[in-house]
Amino acid sequence: MLPFERLRALARSGGDDTSFVVDAADCLAEFQHDPTQLVTVCRRLLAHHVECGPLWWLCAHVVAAADPATGAREAVRRLEGDRTATRLGSLLPFPHDDPIAVLGWPEIAGDALLDRPDLDVVAVRPRASDPSMVARLRRNEHTIRVIDEHELSALAPTHLLLESSAAGPTHALLPPGAADLLWALPDSSACWLVLGVGRLLPARLYEVLRDEALRNDLDVVEMEVNEFQQVAGPAGLEAPDRLIHRVDCPVAPELLRL
Repeated sequence: MLPFERLRALARSGGDDTSFVVDAADCLAEFQHDPTQLVTVCRRLLAHHVECGPLWWLCAHVVAAADPATGAREAVRRLEGDRTATRLGSLLPFPHDDPIAVLGWPEIAGDALLDRPDLDVVAVRPRASDPSMVARLRRNEHTIRVIDEHELSALAPTHLLLESSAAGPTHALLPPGAADLLWALPDSSACWLVLGVGRLLPARLYEVLRDEALRNDLDVVEMEVNEFQQVAGPAGLEAPDRLIHRVDCPVAPELLRL
C-alpha cells in the first residue's frame, strides 16, 4: 500500500490502541526525507485522532528527531516495552477478596487485571457507547462483572482504576463519568490514575490536544491529577505532584496548531 493510502486508512481507523500507534509510526517513517510533508502528515493524523495521547507523543518524537525514521522506531520500542500493566498488576493487593473497579475496559488497566485472576474485578459501564467493550470482555478467560455507575458505591471497592488517554503535568483527560465515580467512592477507597507510556505530554502539547478535543465535542472530561491518590505508570506508583518533573516527550512547536 502506498504511503498516502496508508495515511488515509489510518485517519479513518476507529482504533486508538497501541497497535494503531505502531502502524502510524511505520507510516510516518515513509516521509522521513521530506520534513514539511512529515509535519503535514502528522497534523492530518492528529486531526482525526485528537484524543489519542500516544499519537501526539509519537508525532512529537518523530518531528523533533534528527532522523525521523529512527525517532519512530525508538518510540515504537518504548510503547511496546511499556511495563505499566505488569507493574500495576503486581502492585494491587494480594491476597484480596474485596472488589477492584475499573471504568470501562481500557487497554492497560484491562491487561493488568487479567494478570490477576485472584481479584474480584468489576467493570463500570461507560456513559459513552463502546461497542467493542463487550467483545473484549468476551475474549477474556476470566469472568468480569459489568455494573452501572450507581452500583459502584454499594460494592465499596478498595480501588478504582481510571485510565487516561492523554494527560499533562497537572490535568488528565478521562471518559465521561470519571469525576462522578470518584466523588461517589467511599473514603476508604483508593483511586489510581493509570498513565502508560505515551500518555503524559508537555503542558503546551496537552493544552492543544485538550482544546481540540473540547472544540470537537469529544466524549471526554478533564480532571486534576491531584484528585488521585497515586499515578500508575511504567515505573510503578508515584505521587500525582511528581508528574510535573517527568519529561517524556519534546514539545515539538510544529504541532502546536493543527
